[in-house]
Amino acid sequence: MTATVPEPALADGGLRQGDADLWCTYAAVRTLRRLGRSPAGREGIAAFVRSRRNTDGGHAWQRGLASDGWATYYCTQALLDLGEAVDEPARVAEWVHGTRAAEGGFAMTAGQPPDVWATYYATRTLAEATGSAVPEAAGLAGWLAALQRPDGGLNWQPGSSPSDARACYYGVHAWRATTDAAFPWQTGRLVAWLRAQQTPGGGFRFAPGSDACLWATFRAVRALRVLGAEPADRAGVIAWIQDRRLPAGGYERWPGYGRSDVWACFSAVGALTALGHAISGAEADSIAGAIARCRLPGSGYTYRSPDAAGDSLATAAGLFASVLAGAPAPGLARWLRDAQLPFEDGVMYMPGRGAEVRCTQWAFEALRASGQQLDEPRLCRWIEHLQNPDGGFGYWLGRGSDLVSTTAAVELADRLTGGHPATILDAARVVAFVTLCRDGGLARPTPAGTATASATAQAARVLHLLGARPAAADLHAGLAAYARSIGGYAGTARGLPELTSTYQVVLADQCLGRDSDRDCVARFLARVDLGDGHYSWSPLSRTPAGPLADCLGALLRAWLTDPAALLPPLNL
Repeated sequence: MTATVPEPALADGGLRQGDADLWCTYAAVRTLRRLGRSPAGREGIAAFVRSRRNTDGGHAWQRGLASDGWATYYCTQALLDLGEAVDEPARVAEWVHGTRAAEGGFAMTAGQPPDVWATYYATRTLAEATGSAVPEAAGLAGWLAALQRPDGGLNWQPGSSPSDARACYYGVHAWRATTDAAFPWQTGRLVAWLRAQQTPGGGFRFAPGSDACLWATFRAVRALRVLGAEPADRAGVIAWIQDRRLPAGGYERWPGYGRSDVWACFSAVGALTALGHAISGAEADSIAGAIARCRLPGSGYTYRSPDAAGDSLATAAGLFASVLAGAPAPGLARWLRDAQLPFEDGVMYMPGRGAEVRCTQWAFEALRASGQQLDEPRLCRWIEHLQNPDGGFGYWLGRGSDLVSTTAAVELADRLTGGHPATILDAARVVAFVTLCRDGGLARPTPAGTATASATAQAARVLHLLGARPAAADLHAGLAAYARSIGGYAGTARGLPELTSTYQVVLADQCLGRDSDRDCVARFLARVDLGDGHYSWSPLSRTPAGPLADCLGALLRAWLTDPAALLPPLNL
C-alpha cells in the first residue's frame, strides 16, 4: 500500500491531527478566567502546556519544534491563568531577550526581523511571566513610533502594509507592558483611526474595505481601553456582540457564519469585559459549557468539539492519501475549499483563525492533485499583500520573514502564474531576503539562524524559480554534505537523516532538474516505513508520526515507484 487510506471524516467533513492546540488552549483558559470559571482537568491542561517547553527556555507550538515568541507567550500566560508557576522564569526571560532586534523591536525567533506581533508577545512575557523589566525602552519607543501611518493607525512593521486594528492592539499593549510613560504616537489620530473602524452595524473591522468580525472588534475595543478611550457607539458594539450569540452557548465570528468556536468566545468575552458589560451568571455558565465541549480528555483544547475540529494540514494530507489510493475524497476537498474563508484570502489552519501560508500551500497542492482548486484570484491577491518590507514572507500577515514561509509563498506564486511568480511578488526583494539567509554555500531558516538541509534546499528552489540560477546551483551543490550512508538526508551537519529534510532535498533536485540519489532515498524509506502506510520522522523512532509524516512518506514512496512521478512542493 502506498498511502494510508484516511480515517472517516469528522463531523465537519475534515480530518485533524490528534493533539490539542496551543492557541485554542490559551484562549479557552483565558476566557474561563474572565468569566470567573475554572477549567476541569487543570492538571492535564498544565501538563499539555508544559510539554511545549524547550531546553533553551522558550516554548514551541508543537513538541519538537523550535521555540518562538508566540508559543512562549501563550504557554506562560496559560500557566498563569491556571494558577501555575512559570518554570524557570529567569531562563524564559533570557530566551526572550535573545529575540531583541537591533532596530528596537522584538522578533518571533532570534535572527528574524522584528514585528509588532512578536514585540507584543515579548514585552508581555517579560513583564507578566518573568517579572522583569523590558530593557531599552527608548529604542523600543522609536521602533513603535515608526509603525504609525499617515492615516493615524499602526501597521505590522515600519514601512509595511496598511494599518490594521490588530497591529494597533499589539503596539498599544506592548508599550503599556513596558512603561506607564506617554505613548510614542500621535494618540489622538490613533484613537480616531480605531474609532473609524466601527461599522454602522456596531462591530469593528480590521481596516477599511473589510467587514466587521469578533476578532477585529475585540482587538479594537481593548486597544481603545488602554488608550483611555471607548468606541463612538458603545451600546451599538455591545448589541452587535450579543447578536453573535448562538443557541448552544457560544458565539459566531461574523454575521451568518453560524458556527461557534473557542476564539469567537474568547473575543466576545474579552470585548464585553473591556467595555464594562456585565455577563450574567447564566450567560457565563452557557459560554463555559460551549468551551468545555472543545476540550480533549486529559489534555488541552481545540477550537470546536474534537469530533468536528478539522485542520487544513491533516485534511490536505488525507486528501493526498485518497488520491494515491485512487479514490479522491470529495468531502475532504470540499472542507479545504471552505477553509478559504472571508477576511483573509488564504487558507486557515483551523477555520476561524488567520490564514497561514504553509497551510495554504498544502491545501492548494492537495486540491490540485485531486483535480480541484481554491479561489485563485483571491489567493494571488493575498500573496501579493503578504510580502514583508525585507522581501520575505512570514507564516501569516505581519509576521516576520522566514525561509519556510518565503519558499511556500514563492512556490505558490509560481504555480498560480504558470511559472511567472514575479507577476504577483517583488522578485528582487525576495532574492535579497534569501541572500541574507545564506551562509556561504548553505542557507539558514532566518538571517541569523543555523544552516540546515531544508533551508538550503528551499533557498535553492526559490532562487531557481526567480531566475537566480548560478546562486541556486551553488546552494544545491551544498546539499550533498547532508546525505547519510544509511540513507536519506540529515537536517543539520552532524544529525541523523529525517523525513522532512529528505523530502526537501528531493524537491530541490526536481526543481533544478538534477538527478536524485534514488538508492539513498530508498534506504532511508526502508528505515522509516512502519508498514500499513505509516511513517516515522526518523529511523530512531518506531512510532507512527501522524498524518503529515504518513503523507510525505507516501509521496516519496510513489515517487520512487514511478520514475515519471513529481513531488508536490510542500513545506513544514
